[in-house]
Amino acid sequence: MSSFILIDGASRGPLGTVSPQALNVRGSTQPELFQGTVDAMAQAIRADAARFWRDSYNRDGPIEIWETNGERFIYNGNHRFHAAVQTGTDIPGFAIKIVSMAGSSIPTFPLNQLTWLPGLK
Repeated sequence: MSSFILIDGASRGPLGTVSPQALNVRGSTQPELFQGTVDAMAQAIRADAARFWRDSYNRDGPIEIWETNGERFIYNGNHRFHAAVQTGTDIPGFAIKIVSMAGSSIPTFPLNQLTWLPGLK
């Protein structure tokens, strides 16, 4: 059985990974996602997760989660986050950045109200 410890409120696996659900993300700062982009990323994760996370981090930086008023919203990396959820794959700790944005007035959108668009971003 794997052991987990709490770091920054998220369960981390033995290899420094985090379940996307454990990040307690409430929503996004972007109102839409592209299903084809999430599907392509999910396929890449299934093929070689370590390579996907390394390459996407090098290309796009970490999944950046803003914490404002006690709630977390994805600022960068929406498609990667949702691909991890879709595949049931943990996200490596190095690929996550949580930033306190206390007092920020940026628009936010709950996960269950995001618009899923066809095609690729």
